[in-house]
Amino acid sequence: MEPCLYAVQQIRRLRGGSQSQLLRASDGAYYVTKPQNNPQHVRVLANEMLATRLGQLLGLPVPSVDGIEVSEWLIEHAPELRIELAGSDTPWKAGVHFGLALHRGPGK
Repeated sequence: MEPCLYAVQQIRRLRGGSQSQLLRASDGAYYVTKPQNNPQHVRVLANEMLATRLGQLLGLPVPSVDGIEVSEWLIEHAPELRIELAGSDTPWKAGVHFGLALHRGPGK
């Protein structure tokens, strides 16, 4: 996944095992973003990307996927960008993460 978008703001933590976050990207859109170092493993992200691409090829109404570059600076300045597991927490790794486009603004 080649990054063409950059995370500019962490909006809020989302529910689920991958510990995704709602982020605003450099294109002004919002993305459900799942970290590479999520507790479910990076294979889950690859499976989700493959399923989404197949859905698109079949003409199904699926969200678009993109690579979202999350910088070390944003991770340091957004304390919720952490993986919480078994009483400990680990910050997200800087780099490209899996993003699903949210076609409505947050809370809509």
